[in-house]
Amino acid sequence: MAHTNNYLKEWEGLFIQYRPYLISFAFRMTGSLSESEDIVQDTFIQCASINPKELNNPKSWLTKITSNKSLDYMKVAYKKREIYHGTWLPDAVPDSFQYWGNLIDGVAPDKKLLYTESLSTSFLLLLQKLSPEERMIYILNEVFDYSFSEIAEFMNKSEDACKKSAQRARKALENEKRYRSYTKEDESVVSKFFDLANRGDKEGLMAMLSSDSEFWSDGGGKVSVASKVVVYDPQFISKFISAVWSAPIFKNENIRQELKIVNEKPGLVISRRHEDGVWRFETIMTMEVENGKIARIFTQRNPDKLQALLKS
Repeated sequence: MAHTNNYLKEWEGLFIQYRPYLISFAFRMTGSLSESEDIVQDTFIQCASINPKELNNPKSWLTKITSNKSLDYMKVAYKKREIYHGTWLPDAVPDSFQYWGNLIDGVAPDKKLLYTESLSTSFLLLLQKLSPEERMIYILNEVFDYSFSEIAEFMNKSEDACKKSAQRARKALENEKRYRSYTKEDESVVSKFFDLANRGDKEGLMAMLSSDSEFWSDGGGKVSVASKVVVYDPQFISKFISAVWSAPIFKNENIRQELKIVNEKPGLVISRRHEDGVWRFETIMTMEVENGKIARIFTQRNPDKLQALLKS
């Protein structure tokens, strides 16, 4: 049997160094934390036969492998999402978990806003408008500043073809970009919103919602949600939230509500203490505020996605 070189030991330091970056890239591609971690793990396993000392740029090589594995995953994932039970949402990841580390320090000042916004639920949903290849090229070029010559090498395509894909992607998103970092005022709006919710103040909640507010719920067909489709009715939203949050169960000591930053936006993490004494996520919400009003509420309740956070 032929001997196969194994250079995993030589890759250990690079694995530690680049893993957060690679997961952050794969998450922007897939919207799934568990799949991103699997993709990155598979990338490093593939390193075994290559000596990193023979590579001019190990980071670019790792990006090439990760991007192509992400691309292969997305070609299948898009089809599955067409028959998903209810509304599909990307994973809701509290920033306090720091799965991708503090990478913003290395980002150019003019790119920081796009870098953080590209992790938001709203932005990840916008990327669904793109084909998998367009999505990959857009993220590599717009978010991570890879040149088209580098991207062409990653994808084994011509540079001109990559530029055309990027143009199509920019055109598809040009009227829907929402680049705005959250502010302390946004956090205060969200905090007040849930104070009113806990008091069952339907009118107060209604006043805090924008006239075209959106409510998204992802239960994966496994748990109850407000609606299997996106709700665009502020009256329904305020009535539903005031009824649920003022219910006796939310006054129970086994329910915990914590205001957190989720996917780079203000949000709420709801956990339940089970009979074994372990706190488990019940719901993770992320909110988007515009002009002092709640514009979008994303509610992640799919137990598989919530459980994946604890395994990562």
